[in-house]
Order: sequence, then structure tokens, then C-alpha cells
Amino acid sequence: MAKKKLKSDGIYFTGMSSEDVTGSQYYIKYGNSKILIECGLHQSASNDYLDSYKINNQKYKFKPSELDYVFIGHCHIDHTGNIGRLVKQGFRGRIITTSETAKIMKPLLLNSSMIVQNEAKILSLKYKRNYSPLYTDEDIYNAFELIDTYDGYNTIYTLNDNVSFRWFKNSHCIGAVQLQLILKDEYGRTKKILYTSDIGALHTNNHYVPDTEIPQCYSDVTIMESTYGNEKRKNNKTRSFDINHLCTAIDTVADRKGTIIMPCFSFSRTQEILTTLYDMYGHEENFDIPIYVDSQLSCEISKLYNHILTGENLEKWQKVCNWRNVKFIEDKEISKSIIANKSTKIVLSSSGFCTNGRIIGWLRKYIADEKSMVVFSGYVGDNPSYLSYRIKNYRDHKQIKINGEMINNKADCICLSTFSSHAGFDDLVKYGSSLNTNKVVLVHGSRDAKSCLAKKMAEAVSKNDKTYKIVESHKDMIIRL
Repeated sequence: MAKKKLKSDGIYFTGMSSEDVTGSQYYIKYGNSKILIECGLHQSASNDYLDSYKINNQKYKFKPSELDYVFIGHCHIDHTGNIGRLVKQGFRGRIITTSETAKIMKPLLLNSSMIVQNEAKILSLKYKRNYSPLYTDEDIYNAFELIDTYDGYNTIYTLNDNVSFRWFKNSHCIGAVQLQLILKDEYGRTKKILYTSDIGALHTNNHYVPDTEIPQCYSDVTIMESTYGNEKRKNNKTRSFDINHLCTAIDTVADRKGTIIMPCFSFSRTQEILTTLYDMYGHEENFDIPIYVDSQLSCEISKLYNHILTGENLEKWQKVCNWRNVKFIEDKEISKSIIANKSTKIVLSSSGFCTNGRIIGWLRKYIADEKSMVVFSGYVGDNPSYLSYRIKNYRDHKQIKINGEMINNKADCICLSTFSSHAGFDDLVKYGSSLNTNKVVLVHGSRDAKSCLAKKMAEAVSKNDKTYKIVESHKDMIIRL
């Protein structure tokens, strides 16, 4: 993209999310305003450090020092994880988000900083050259000083004469919102841009979050996620089905004195599964299986919930945390001793995709144990580059290499499909065909997902007597304003 093109008013699809499900970043210039919507890390599906490093270290197509604002829809690292590098390269504007997202961003970004520094060391050793980390803790702490928080839904906030915005409800995770930008140029002309970020279900089964709403105010352009846009990913199971499935799994493993291993993301999924287990067994006096939350980051975020939740949600979460079966394990040495103890237990450990973290130690110990079971609670990847995929598809992967060691893949494995934080296919079609807009641009999805969703949305838009266009994004695409 030639630099001179960025002088024109428009939306510039500068992030990997224009062609993938990771690395959200959209640059907007309108009049005298220069804005970035999110600044996420590209996370390689194959866990290829060099591939990720090259993509995340690409030169920005704008000057970070000239940005006025960065808007953050939610705190996941593929939406926030490159903020440290943005600050390192001169960004001194304001980061606009909700107070819940700001609080949770802090441990997540510091954890990301540790990971990118470690990956730089690994690359330097492997390729015998110096790979500087994308950013350091200092850059993250500098970013924290730039955060401004706003919490009201459907309330227009004015940042200056040219930039206003409002949030809409989003069930994707705690603190998540949809964004409408309201921009004015020097001639008083106004453009409105709706950005969904990742959106959750319109009627969510998950705890602690509101249902996702479909904004009815007019937007010139809507930028909409399409993660589950492929109709093949359509899920007809219910949450009660998954809960019964999990109950049967726990009973089965307990009878044969094995261990239930649940790979969980540290934020949101861990707390959701823990709350679900409490709903299932918290009032049963005879249920004595210990439940270990074995991840320092998971423990830290679980503590944060006590300072984020309010009212009935807080009361519920405190009951979960005080349940006698639950043990939060922060110390690594204690974790090792629990891994070595083969008594019956349920373990929630990160990461969800089994790419790193303490879950690797649990899998090395128990993946060959026929008495035990791995329980996934969301997307496990769609190809063998994911360790989670190979564990799930054990018939085709009877041996798995973990940290260089070949291990027999004998543990049972089940997948609970209703715990995803993303809106399903039907919800995406309903959302995308019910808007008041001139154009919808599909992002944050595979090529097949965007193509499938665009087709079904177009049919639904026509049935709803609407006429707006649906466009599939691609890298370096420009929407003129």
C-alpha cells in the first residue's frame, strides 16, 4: 500500500484479520482524525514463532505517533497484543475501552510481553542472530498510562470536536463491547462506522455477560466478524446436552479412578467452566473430587473477577471461589506435585489450544493413561498443526510428540461445543441481516467462512426488505469515506 493512499479519508484494513481469524487492526482516517481500531497480535495456528514474529514485526502503514485514538472492543490478545509495540514506536494518543477490559488487559498484556520476549530468545538461539522482542514490560506499563475508560451502553461520548462514539452490548466476554464511531471532518460532514469486534451469542448461555444486541442506529459502514461464518461449523447441540455429556464423563472417569484434564483459556473460559461445575455439583455434599485451577494467569484473572463483577454476578462468583472442592494453584512446584499425584481430580489448565503453559505438563503425564480423559470446551483447530486437534483425532494420531517426546495418545477425549464465546452461524446471519447500514464488510474469518456467510446474509437481507451491500475483506483493502 503506497503511503500517499493513506492520505485519503477511508478505512484501511491493515491487520491480518482482513484475511484470517487473528491480528485485528483497522486504520481510519477522516478529516483531521487518525484512529486505530484494535491492535492485535497475529497468532500462528502452527505455533510457528518465526512466522508470527515476521508478521507482527512488519512496519506499520501509518505513523503510530500521529494516531489520536486506539479503540479496544475486548481484551483478547489477538485484539490487543501488539499495543506494546505501537507504544514502543511512538504512539502517545489515548486508548479507549471499558473499565472491565482495562483491568483484564493488564495481566494479559504483561503475560503476552513475557511470551514475546521468550520467543525472541528462542529465535535468537535457533537462528544464531539477534531477534529483538516486539516489546517489553516497560512498553506495556507505558500503555497503561494512556488508557481512558467509558462504561455506559448506548451513550454518545464526545472526545473532541471531530470524534464521538458509543458502545453496544456484547456477550463475547466480560468487558466486551461493540463500537460505533461518529466522525466529523473539517467541513462538518459526518460518517458513522459500526465495529462488532468479536461478538457473542444473541442469547448467551454463558455467565456474567449480557446478551449481544443488534444496533438499530444507522451506520455508513459496518465491520463485522465472521469467525463461525462457515455453515459447516453450525452447532445444533444445546448447553444442557453438553452439561449431561460432561456429567457422564466425570462419572465415568471417577469410577475408573482417572483424571479429567480440561484445557482452558485463562480468561473467560476457565471461569465459565468453573461456574458450570459449581452449578452441577456445588450443592452435592457427596461430591468430593478436587477441582484444580492450575495456571498462574488463570488464578490472577479469577481474583480480578472479585473486583470487576457486581451484584448477583459477584455473589455467584464468590460462591464458586469459596466452594470447598476448588483449589487455585499459582505455585509451579505445587503444580508439579499435583501432576505427580494420580488420585482422581478435575484440572483446568491453560492454554486452551494446548500450545504452551502448564497444560503441557498435564498432557505429558496423562495423555497415555486410558483411565483419564481430555475434555475440550471449544474450538480445537481444524488441522494437525494444532496439538489439540491431534489429541481429539486420536484414531489418526495414536502417538503425539510433546516437547520432543513421543507419547501414546490413549486417553479418552470429548468436546463440548456450546461453550464458545463466539456467535454461531445462525446468530451471525440474523445479526448481519438486521442492521441499518449502507455496507457490511466481513472480517476475522477464513475465506470460506466469509464467502458462506456473505451468501446467506445476502439472502436474509433481501428477505428483510433491505438493500445494503455485503463485502468480503482482504488484506490492504480500502473503504473510501
